[in-house]
Amino acid sequence: MPSLKETMLANLREMVKLQRAAHDSMFKFSIKKMWPISLIAPQADWIRIARMMGNLKEKCTEQKEFLAKERGNAPEADLPFLNLLPEYFNSFAKVAELLGGAASYRQDALEKKIKLSIKEWNSILKSYNEASDDMTKVGLVLYKAF
Repeated sequence: MPSLKETMLANLREMVKLQRAAHDSMFKFSIKKMWPISLIAPQADWIRIARMMGNLKEKCTEQKEFLAKERGNAPEADLPFLNLLPEYFNSFAKVAELLGGAASYRQDALEKKIKLSIKEWNSILKSYNEASDDMTKVGLVLYKAF
């Protein structure tokens, strides 16, 4: 039976894969995103990304609750790592929320519900980048405790 630390790491890896896939889908260069092709096929499925990031935010909350219940059964050597995980899940949830918000903004602009504002889009991207940087800093501390 895997330890709590191994279980949490496996869950975290899957969550990070999901977030990275959504990030790449939104921001990574693709020939499909260029002008003539983007008219034929959508650039990204903004609705799906927003929904996935909402689910990811919920999973972060579930993981924190699971960790709080099971932390008492963990070996003493794993506690420094496990004690830092809730802070990482908080920052991870914030990144997921902001990425989902960015996808929703793009979907609303695509559906012409709002007019795409460069200033507002830049603000969304800046807050997402700041949250990603904060998550990276917490992740480095978490890695050192590992």
